[in-house]
Amino acid sequence: MNVPHEERGKLSERVYDRLRQKIDGGEWPQGTRIPTESELAASFNVSRPVVREALVQLRTEGAIDSRRGSGSIVISAREIPKRSYEPIENVADLISAFEFRLTIECDAAASAALRAKPQDLAEIVAAHERFSSELSDEEFGDCDLAFHVAIAKATGNKLFEATLSMLHHQILFGMRLTGEFSLRGGGTRAQTVYREHAAVVEAIRGRDAQGAFEAMRDHLLQSRHRILGFDVPSDWRRAAPIGTSLAVPL
Repeated sequence: MNVPHEERGKLSERVYDRLRQKIDGGEWPQGTRIPTESELAASFNVSRPVVREALVQLRTEGAIDSRRGSGSIVISAREIPKRSYEPIENVADLISAFEFRLTIECDAAASAALRAKPQDLAEIVAAHERFSSELSDEEFGDCDLAFHVAIAKATGNKLFEATLSMLHHQILFGMRLTGEFSLRGGGTRAQTVYREHAAVVEAIRGRDAQGAFEAMRDHLLQSRHRILGFDVPSDWRRAAPIGTSLAVPL
């Protein structure tokens, strides 16, 4: 079934709402093994990608977790207010989403390089290393989002983490489109992202804020190009993270 991207996002929100109700209402208490993607898709009469997005949102919120061999398990029945940005409906929205991510995530990477504790770095590295193995579509989305959220958490600023979590639909939307375009230079999508993430990890590990800023910016620019197939001219940019340099004209 070929469902338009914007309609898939709306369906995913509905599935998410139903699943969230089951968790918060006590029907699925902590420790419950929830049905598989296929079972949920059949139950809600939607496709597996629609269910997958709803599950990613629940994982991002900390309501469920994936356990190898056991599927998804409820780990928190605490109600978390649902917040998200408007879904992407056209190319202009997608460009705007990347513009926003470039302002948020580059600074988050720089801050993480300066503030990350050993356990934060371990979480970032663990999320990164998962890209070195074969990944299903579901695992790819989970890993990519987990990597970016781990960096946001490492800043020690909860607003970075909250913002990245709120952007989960916009990030997943880009992942879906990336899969529809052939990658330049060969290699799988996971291998390409692994190489780009590696530069971010090394800069954070080396406490190189400027390097982390630039590596994240390069990764997001490359991601945007893979999705759109063209570069988007910028009228200005900052040469360094906030607090270290003023913006400079291009």
